[in-house]
Amino acid sequence: MTLKPLDGVRVLDFTRLPPGGYCTVLLADLGAEIIRVESPAQAGKPSLVIGQVGLSRAKRSITLNTRDPRGAEVLARLIATVDVVVENGAPGSSVATGFTYEQAAALRPELIWCAITGYGQTGPYAQWSGHDLSFLAQSGLLAALGGELPWHPAAMLAVSTGALMAVTAIQSALLQRHRSGLGGHLDVSLAESSLWHLSGFDGTVAGEFASIPVTPDRRLYLCADGRYISVAAAEPRTWGQLCEGVGTPELVPHLHQPAHAEAATQALAARFATRPLAEWLAVLGDLGAAVAPVNQGAQIARDPQIIARGALVEVAGRQVPANPIHLSSPSGETTATDRTPPTTIGADTDAVLKTAGFTADEIATLREGGLI
Repeated sequence: MTLKPLDGVRVLDFTRLPPGGYCTVLLADLGAEIIRVESPAQAGKPSLVIGQVGLSRAKRSITLNTRDPRGAEVLARLIATVDVVVENGAPGSSVATGFTYEQAAALRPELIWCAITGYGQTGPYAQWSGHDLSFLAQSGLLAALGGELPWHPAAMLAVSTGALMAVTAIQSALLQRHRSGLGGHLDVSLAESSLWHLSGFDGTVAGEFASIPVTPDRRLYLCADGRYISVAAAEPRTWGQLCEGVGTPELVPHLHQPAHAEAATQALAARFATRPLAEWLAVLGDLGAAVAPVNQGAQIARDPQIIARGALVEVAGRQVPANPIHLSSPSGETTATDRTPPTTIGADTDAVLKTAGFTADEIATLREGGLI
């Protein structure tokens, strides 16, 4: 049997929203056992992160009334059996009544507690509510990405970036614990994770940011079939291959010459409009002209590169993104996507509690009291 990097790592997941969902589904693909803690009132319903199969696969589910003070007693016993807690509550809040990182660390110093919030645990914005747009805006990434304001992104970026930072932090903490024997508290901010994207633009914070311009060598062109092709031929080699490939060799000397930009754009647009996208990709792709299709919706699943790489997998009848990490050892790939469909809320309560040492009678008592 091929072992995954995080086999044997148990994660107690208190998150309800996409930042936690993105984080723990990737941990699951790396081999961790993810145990979602959910409300007994929802028992039997699908265990989904805001309805998304792609964020909910490969996880177990237990029920626990965390608003009941007795819930802390159950958690105290569960904590002894897990390595990591992931939560996304407001700074200063507890995952259950009276149960915080400090209580957990006193019981299990080697525990790793990852808190994912919008603005971090401290600072004047710490208690502010927000969504992906909020964190992109405050960090400066929104303005940097879109050029002239206002513009409004149609997909989440801060959330998924913050989740990746959380995964990185958790794995780093696991390595540190291997060396020191101690865990710790991880403070992951979605806004700061967005700000990190600007690391490659040193002058941004000083107001010296120079956005990447839209030029003939870097833009989208409409093809004859109504599909767009992206061109990113910013180097002399790729620009030369592009111009030769589309039949406009006279444009080769005009790379990065503003005086010729409008004429070059019009000439390329006219050429791309004569043939469908697939034909242009066949002509230009292997030339090294730095082109790619602009995929939308069902076009993503039909893309030959996505098919060849297995970048989408079917889970519960839906196509969802696969684990993008391909880690192979002599025994085979160790990070294959876990296609286990979302479970139902509470399906694993008894099994998980038994692992934590609860007897059948204790579990029955908890259930009769409405605690699980």
